[in-house]
Amino acid sequence: MKLPASGGLMFASLLAAYLFAVLPWSGTWLLVRPDLVLLLLIFWTLHEPGGVGQGVAFGVGLLMDVSDSMLLGQHAFAYVVAVYGAQVLRVRILSFRLPEQTLHVLGLVFASSGVMLLLNLLLGADFPGFAYFVSPALTAAAWAPASLLLYAPAVRRRRDAAP
Repeated sequence: MKLPASGGLMFASLLAAYLFAVLPWSGTWLLVRPDLVLLLLIFWTLHEPGGVGQGVAFGVGLLMDVSDSMLLGQHAFAYVVAVYGAQVLRVRILSFRLPEQTLHVLGLVFASSGVMLLLNLLLGADFPGFAYFVSPALTAAAWAPASLLLYAPAVRRRRDAAP
């Protein structure tokens, strides 16, 4: 049986993802930057549903909006949509192995990116091109490494706790 992750691990991982997101990205790199904050929100929603949910997603999304100088609530709304999808599909996603989980996460991340794109287009922004969809693909591609990395502390703790 898997032991729950500590709140410190969840906070530290989200903080590290946030610090990655606020690095000084520019040009093409800004367009293809993976959204690791969203990836970790989905990860913790799936694996620790009592610790991370829509409220945390909304708060972290507002923080991302402020740090990216975006429309206030844009990331928050997109993150809540993705986390809601993860909550609804939680049992289904966790019943698969990592490659199939990655496909589900790809759908969640594309839905989140689609929400943000739609909001920008409704507010009069120009379509950024199909390169806009590289970032969600890279975000989903990071699912397997992130899962293996975040499971490592839990696996060590489970081994230490076994009699």
